[in-house]
Amino acid sequence: CAPGTLVDVSNYFPQLKRNSMKKILPYPGLIIGFVFFHFHTQAQERSWIDLAVHNFGAPINTMWAEGELSFADDGTMVYCSSRQDMAVAEGDPKDLYIASFNEETGSWNTPVNMGIPVNAAPATDFHPLRAGDDREPWITADGNTIYFRSDRLASDGNPIDLFVTNKVNGEWTKPELLPHPISTDEGNEHCPAVLQDGVTLCFASMRPGGYGGSDIYCSQKDGDGNWMEPINQGPNINTAAEEFHFTQDKDGMVYFTSTRAGGYGGRDIYGAMQLGANEWGPSFNLGPQINTSAEDMCPALPPGADSFSWFSSRSDNSLGSFDIFWTKKTNIRSP
Repeated sequence: CAPGTLVDVSNYFPQLKRNSMKKILPYPGLIIGFVFFHFHTQAQERSWIDLAVHNFGAPINTMWAEGELSFADDGTMVYCSSRQDMAVAEGDPKDLYIASFNEETGSWNTPVNMGIPVNAAPATDFHPLRAGDDREPWITADGNTIYFRSDRLASDGNPIDLFVTNKVNGEWTKPELLPHPISTDEGNEHCPAVLQDGVTLCFASMRPGGYGGSDIYCSQKDGDGNWMEPINQGPNINTAAEEFHFTQDKDGMVYFTSTRAGGYGGRDIYGAMQLGANEWGPSFNLGPQINTSAEDMCPALPPGADSFSWFSSRSDNSLGSFDIFWTKKTNIRSP
């Protein structure tokens, strides 16, 4: 395009070509009307839209902290937020929210607090660790199951566990504890995620026998429907530092958070290619488009193959203390 030429944004987001001017982007912070200008003189050059890191904007990000997110195949997003204007109870640290993209308006609908019983109200009168902290949701591809972390059963020495809720006849069920060997008394399990095979559940745990403070483990169910002993994902993933929050793309690349030395900030996002069951290639830092001197963590992959999202405390483009961001996957540094 020549400078000043109107660009068909559906070319930049192939997964949204259908009804392109209605579904233009599930990221309203990017849209200024429906007019975009291309700043390059050659058609094959990438535009600023491709190169930039974008804030999800309102109504997803707020003056409060937004965090871990995941997507179903139909684009439904679940995430957590500390926003107090929609919390299930005053002072609730984090609740789970669900949001859908509105094709007519080209923006996100107002997110919905998933409510009780999915979110738990504080119960500090029962135990001081039961603050009503529900976060780190992972929605399955079909949109019918959500795994998440909660402190609703916290006890001395066991502040958090993993839970699951299922959508039955359009309603979300009362969450159930993922039992041993997934949740343990000593492991502080968190950040659940399902790999692309649809059957492997991965999560972070501080259980004995790992490489560091928090390692990533994976498990599958046996023929009787019981979770098998989780397998540590090994030294190409785990280090003496903290590793957590797997997210895998359709090519087999897994993305995760680490506090290992040599990154750009306190927490960075890394990648590694799957070589086989519980076997990974060397990890690599995703580079300065993703990672900053701030906290960058918990990757998620919107529907399609070309976008990448995460949440961050980066100060260059932020509405609150932590916001959700996205960019094109082409901005990820290659290993």
